[in-house]
Parts: sequence; structure tokens; C-alpha cells
Amino acid sequence: MIRQRIIALLMCVLLPSTVVAGTAAPCCDARVETLHFDAPGIDADGLRVRVFLPPGYDPGRQPGYPVLYLDDGQDAEAVALQPWLDALTISGEIRPLIAVAIDMPHDRLGAYGFSDRAAGRSVVADTRAGPVGANAHAYAQWLAQVLVPAIDARYRTQPRPDARAILGWSLGGAQALNSGWQYPEVFGRIGAFSPSLWLATDRRDADAVQRTRIAQGMIARGAWRAGLHVFFAVGDAEETDDRDGDGVIDVLDDARDLIEGWRVAGEAVPRVNGLHQLGHTIDLDHAAAPSRADVALYVLPDGVHRQPSWSRMLPVFLRWAYAVHAPPLHATGRVESWHAVPSRFVAARDVDVWLPPSYGRDPQKRYPVLYMHDGQNLFDPALVLNGTDWDIDGAMTRLIAAGTVREAIVVGVWNAPQRFLEYMPQAAVRASTIASGIDGVPPFDAAQLQSDDYLRFLVEELKPFIDAEYRTRPGRDDTFVMGSSMGGLISLYAIARHPDVFGGAAALSTHWPACGGCTID
Repeated sequence: MIRQRIIALLMCVLLPSTVVAGTAAPCCDARVETLHFDAPGIDADGLRVRVFLPPGYDPGRQPGYPVLYLDDGQDAEAVALQPWLDALTISGEIRPLIAVAIDMPHDRLGAYGFSDRAAGRSVVADTRAGPVGANAHAYAQWLAQVLVPAIDARYRTQPRPDARAILGWSLGGAQALNSGWQYPEVFGRIGAFSPSLWLATDRRDADAVQRTRIAQGMIARGAWRAGLHVFFAVGDAEETDDRDGDGVIDVLDDARDLIEGWRVAGEAVPRVNGLHQLGHTIDLDHAAAPSRADVALYVLPDGVHRQPSWSRMLPVFLRWAYAVHAPPLHATGRVESWHAVPSRFVAARDVDVWLPPSYGRDPQKRYPVLYMHDGQNLFDPALVLNGTDWDIDGAMTRLIAAGTVREAIVVGVWNAPQRFLEYMPQAAVRASTIASGIDGVPPFDAAQLQSDDYLRFLVEELKPFIDAEYRTRPGRDDTFVMGSSMGGLISLYAIARHPDVFGGAAALSTHWPACGGCTID
């Protein structure tokens, strides 16, 4: 039924009748600034922090630069951090970013590890080398509450979690996972190379280690994290240990257990839930087919537990986190995908652009544009929670072939974790709170609504980019907006707020949240 409604709305909207992302100019070498921070309770001598600025760093750049924080920053040269950043940035493969490399504390075994932020304590692992992570809580807190604000104040950053990543390797990988998990409002992306996921509170025997692995317990006791993305990378030759005897080395087994849950052979239900059971989408073979899943696992052939292997993992991670183009979709026709399009106003998000059949054949022809919300639901069923996409690509192809609608470009704008806040028209809200419209979900603070900012992203940033990158007909009579449910509501709000930009709107199954659990259709 929904596809029939979509076709009808497409026929109504399309009846016949830059900012160029991510490319930095190679005008100069990247600059490196060395800072020194006090770190009480972590290192009496303080910590050296080196800031790698991108080629052509512009202190007035809008919307600012994403920031990558790295543990074990003393290894920056060994993993070729600056050469990889410069090469990928200058080639246009990734967006320019700032990298902040933090030297390890003198007591690395004490600072790196796991913590429980809610309880205000470190979770200490028992190892042959002694306790690990005794100061992990203090270190994660220092990163989030001291270092990050200082970097945001000093440099032209994007001060939002979707624009911050934290990366580490070995024990530093465990620390990166811990800091990202404990502070989701600070870090939206996590990179963990060869992470020490074997850390446990009981190492009496192999079974005890399996049962008390700290990282697995931390994830299992947690909940789905909105906007979280995690990249795990391990080498297939890092070790020979196999504590559960399943023929898979521990470093890979531990990562898989964390991602898809810990199962004992012959048991269908995980004994300990992983990220997948919490609701995160997963990609267990990023090397074979990169996807847009929340969590990716990359296995490096012949990779060992040393800096040269982590250097080989680094460009894969950088492309995963900062690529200009997103992994391709399985769709009818030609779709160009843009990864994490940045904004001054709202969180970054993917944007997919479907091009009509004649786009590549007629270089002079220009096309109307239809902007659609909830972009991940439009073209590829693999991206949709229920496995059924809107088939906009198929519907447009058929309708154009039949001569029923004009050829048009369709821009699919992905939603963000703040979907309700971005799609709820804020000018219409007079009260201090607004009902969620979902039974059991409390009202939202009206001051947190972001729909005007979302429309500014569409009108002031995305549309100029699309008009510069593609052969569009940019006038209001050829610019339309469409969505379903709350996406329909924001479409109507868009044409009301910006009638000079949008000449038509389509709203499918639109409703207005009216009271707790109630809606007006």
C-alpha cells in the first residue's frame, strides 16, 4: 500500500509540464603543533599532545573540521599518521580533519582500560603483568572533560559527537572503546585496532576469562547508543591463542563476540549480548564489502600485533570514518552517495542522489529536484529495518519510461538520531514541552527542537551543494520536498517556512503528535 501511495504522490509532484565536499587544496604541508597538558591523577609530568592540522588549514572554515583523537600518540610516525592523512585528503578521498595524538602516560597499564562512568570508578583487569586500568576512569574523564574542550576552544572544530572520533590500538584500542562508550555525547565514532578485549576480572582459567571479559560485560549491560559507529580491525596472524578451542584466534573471537554476542558452541541464543543484540547494525566482513552498518569488522590479511600492521589498517579506518563518498547502494539506475555531509546547523548525515536515465546522455539538460527525508528508506532494502524500501528508484524509472512524470533528480537525506527534534515544526509549538506521540515516551523540551536548523541545512547548505554538483533547475517551481509520517510534517513545514525555495510538497501518512500516545492524522 505504501508504495502505491508513493507513486501517486510522485505523479502529483513531478507531473510533466558548492561547496564541493571533502577536497582540500594541496597549498601547503600539514602543520603540527605540540601542546602540553596537566593530567593530575594520570601522569605527574603531564601529557604531550600533538595536533596535526590538515593541508590548507583555515581557522575561519565553516562548518569547521572533524577531529580524530588518538591514544598512543607517540606512535604517530610509526603508523604513518601524517602521510596517510595528507595523501587521502589531497586526493579528495576523505574530508579534511584535525588529528590529536596523545602520548601514552608513563603508567600506560594504569591509564588505559575500562571504567564505569555511572559508578564513577575504574573496572580493573587482572593480568599476568598486574592490574590494568586502575586509572581508566580518570583518564577517560580527562579526555572528555579537559582535552576535548581545550581543543574545541583552540582550533576550528565541529564541536559535536558526530564529528569526533577516538582511535587506539592494542591496550589503547580498549581505551578508545571505553571512552567512546562511556561518553557518547562526546565521541560518535570509535576505532579499535587489535583491541585488548581479552581483559577480564577473573583469569583463573580459560572459562573464567570467557565469562568475565570486561568489554563484553560493559556492552551487554548497556543500551543502544544513538549515532554510535564503531570500527574494529584485527590481523589474522596476531597470535595463535584460542582459549575456547573453536579454531579462531582470540583477538578475532573477542571482537566477534563483542559485535554479535558471545555464544557457546551449539547454543543459538547468546549468553552475553553484543552490539547487534542492542540494536546496532553490523558488518562482519568490511574487507569484502564495505557497508553503512553501525559497526564494522575489518580483518587484515597477514596482520600482526605491531605498528606496521596498524599503519595498514589506518587508511581503511580513515576512509570508513571520513570518506567523501559513502559505500554504494543496490538500486535501480545511478545513485551517487555522499558520506556524512557536514553542516553548521545539524549533525552530519549521508545523502544519496538518484539521477534520472538521461542524465549521463545529455550534458546540456537540466532537471528538477525532489528532496526526500528519511533517505535510508528510499532506495536499498538492506538499509531499512523491516527490509522493505520505498523503491523510489524503481518507481521513478517506471514512471519516467511511461511518460507519466518528468525526469527529476531525487535527493535522499538520511535522518539523524534527533529525528523527532529535527522533523517537528518548532514555530507551531507554543508550550514549553511537546508530546512525543509515542506511548510511554515522555514529552520533549520544546527548546530542543531543531527543525528550523534542519531546514537551514537543506536550504543554505545542501541545496547549494546539489545545485553546484549537478545539473539542476534551481528555481522554486522545480524544487520539491517529500516525506512520510514526521517526514511529511517537516515537508509541509519546509514549504511554509521557505515558499521561495520549495514550489511543492508531498506528505504521506503525516500526523501531528497531540498528547501522550495520541496523534492527529
